[in-house]
Amino acid sequence: MKGLITWDKNIFDGEKRLLPDSNTLYTQIYISEKKEGWSVVFNLKTSARDQGYKTIADEVKFLADEAPHELLKDGFKFDFMDGAKKVGECILFNKKIITINSILDRVELLEMEKQDFKMYINSIKDDSFDYSDEEIKKLIKYSSDYPYLFSLVLKLNKKIALEYLNETYLKYPIKSNVVYHSNLSLFLFNIDKYLGRKDFTKFIEELPKNVNEDEIVKLAIEEILQ
Repeated sequence: MKGLITWDKNIFDGEKRLLPDSNTLYTQIYISEKKEGWSVVFNLKTSARDQGYKTIADEVKFLADEAPHELLKDGFKFDFMDGAKKVGECILFNKKIITINSILDRVELLEMEKQDFKMYINSIKDDSFDYSDEEIKKLIKYSSDYPYLFSLVLKLNKKIALEYLNETYLKYPIKSNVVYHSNLSLFLFNIDKYLGRKDFTKFIEELPKNVNEDEIVKLAIEEILQ
């Protein structure tokens, strides 16, 4: 039998308490009319922390052989308890359940993690850690997905940051998709912010003519010079 756990967001708020990262979880089912409780184990292929607030357990079963196994059937609902505290709700099913809310919960969790990562990157000082040029070159390749990494590398190694920008974003013909344009504008803004207007102007003037005259590049530059 499989199970869908819906975690209490007020308890697992992402700050004071994170979702469980184990692939094996335990709770208790209390049967009031019999005044007895039984331990239940949840086996997961992917942890709750990776799945989000809607977590699918691939196997749900009692630990004890003498437990009332007939309870664990399709549609059976019970509270997910952490000791005496309810931290979620569970429903059992035979076939996998996929809902839009499950996807939305996962997206929200990813967005929270992105914000945490951004705050972490922005808190790093230039002299906070040791690094090699090869490590920096590897790190900056993730700037397309995490644009704030570009500003970090720019502060650590201007040469590597500008080479990455030239080779990835300023190679003719210029790409015209929205994400690309947004990142290009942000990266150019960071050059102006961290290196100063003089170095920014010099960088722009040294671009190849066909790149400098491209409408996307011109628009990004104009946004900064306004």
